[in-house]
Amino acid sequence: MEPIKQLAGDRERDAATQLELARRGLDDQERKLAQLREYRADYAAQVAKSAAPDVARLQNFHAFLGRLSDAIAQQERAVADALAALERATDVWRERRIEAASIGRAVDKIATGERRVEDRRLQRESDDRALQNVNRARDRP
Repeated sequence: MEPIKQLAGDRERDAATQLELARRGLDDQERKLAQLREYRADYAAQVAKSAAPDVARLQNFHAFLGRLSDAIAQQERAVADALAALERATDVWRERRIEAASIGRAVDKIATGERRVEDRRLQRESDDRALQNVNRARDRP
C-alpha cells in the first residue's frame, strides 16, 4: 500500500509544481499588461507635452495609440487566460491534495490494522508458549 500512498504524494507534488508554473505565468502576463499600459500613458503624455502637432503627426499618434490599445486588449485576454489556467491548476492541486490525504489516511489505517493483527498473533504465540511451559512444568514429577 505504501507505493500507492507514494504515488498519490507524487501526483500532489506534480500538481503543486503546475500550480506554481501557472502562478508565475499569470504574474508574467500581468507584468506585461502593466508595462503596456504604462508605455501608452507615457507616450500620450509625451505627445501632449510636445509643440502643437501637425495633422500628419496627430494621425500617426492616434494610429499608434490604437495599435497600443489593441495590444493592451490582447494582453488583457492573455491575463484572463492565465488566470483561468491558474484556477484550473488550483482545482487540480486541491483534488490531488485531498486524494493524497485520503489515501494516506487509508494506508495508515490499514497499516495500523495489520500491526494490531500482528501484535495479537505474537501475543497468542507468547501465551501458547507460556501455557506449554506451565503444562510441561506440571507434567514433570
